[in-house]
Amino acid sequence: MAERGVAGGSRVTRADVARYAGVSTAVVSYVVNGGPRPVAAATHRRVREALEALNYRPNLSARALKMGSSATIGLIIADSLNPFFAEFTIAIARAAEARGHRLLIADSRSSRDTEGELVEDLLARQVDGLLFGTSTLGLDPMAGLRLYGVPSVLIDSAGPVPGRTTIGPAATEGAATLVRHLAQVHGRTRIALVLGAGGGFGDPDPRTWGWQTALAELGLPRGPIVSTRWSREGGYAAGLELLKRDPLPDAVFACSDLMAVGLLRALHEAGVSIPGDVAVVSFDGTAESEFSWPPLTVVRQPIQAMAQAAVDLVDTPEPTPAHHEFPMELIVRAPCGCPPIT
Repeated sequence: MAERGVAGGSRVTRADVARYAGVSTAVVSYVVNGGPRPVAAATHRRVREALEALNYRPNLSARALKMGSSATIGLIIADSLNPFFAEFTIAIARAAEARGHRLLIADSRSSRDTEGELVEDLLARQVDGLLFGTSTLGLDPMAGLRLYGVPSVLIDSAGPVPGRTTIGPAATEGAATLVRHLAQVHGRTRIALVLGAGGGFGDPDPRTWGWQTALAELGLPRGPIVSTRWSREGGYAAGLELLKRDPLPDAVFACSDLMAVGLLRALHEAGVSIPGDVAVVSFDGTAESEFSWPPLTVVRQPIQAMAQAAVDLVDTPEPTPAHHEFPMELIVRAPCGCPPIT
C-alpha cells in the first residue's frame, strides 16, 4: 500500500481513512461500527491497517447524534473516596459494560451547586441515562435540574421520592437487626449510636430509626448518640467522646464502616477490650469492615444486586417512578462477641 499521510496535525476523518485504504467512507463506517453490511476479509484488513496507520479515533459525539445514543451512562456520587461508593461504582460499571454501556463518573463532593454543573456537563456529552448516588438528607437531588427527558435513577435512597425512580437498602430493618443481635445474642443493654452529621440519606436517617425502634421493642433505654463526620477521623472523634461517658456504653452501632474503623482506633488506644468491654457493629459491609482489626460485624448492602437494578432501570426509556428496596445481610464477625469465623 502506498504511503499517504494527512496534511498538518488536523484530526483524522473517515474520508482520510477511506482515501488511504482506497475504499469508500461507507466501507470505513461498516468496519468501524461492525456493520450493518459485511465487508470482505481483505478489504476489512486494509481498512484496519489504515485506521492504525493514521491513528484514527471515532468522533463519539457525532456518532451519538447520528445514532440517537452515546452508549454511555452518567453517574454522580457524593464522595469517590468513600469505600462504599467506590465499590458501588465498580459494580455499576461492570453491570453497564455487560449491557454495552460505558460509565462516565463525576464526584459532586456533596455540593448541590457542583452537582447541577455536573448534570449539565454529562447531558452535553449525550449520556443515555443518569444515576445519582448523592447524599441529600432525603431531598430530591434532581429537583430543579432540567434532565431533558433523560432517564434518571436515585441509587442511594432511604425510601420513595415522589415522581422518581429510586433504589436503596432496607436500612431501617438492617440497623434494627444489628441492635437485636447485640441485645438478644450478647446481652448488651447500653447500645450507643455513632451517626454522621450533615449527611445520611433521610431525616430522620433510617439507621437512627432502626436503632430506636429495636431498642423500644426490646425494652432497652436509648444509649448515647454522637454526631460526627462521615469519615475515619469522625469515627475516631466519636470514640474519644464516648470514652468520656460514665458508664461506658457496652456496645456501639456505627452507621458506616469508615466511622467504625476510626472508632476502633480510639478504643484500642484507650486500652478498651473489644468486644470484652465494648462490642462494635457497623453498617455497609465494605472490604474496609472485613480488613479492620478486629474485622467488623456488619449488615451488608447488596451492592451487586442494586448495581444491576440501577443499570436495568436507567436503561429503560421511561422507568416507572417507584422505590426498589433491597434486604441487607447480617455478617457476623468477632467484635460483636461472636467467635471469629475460621
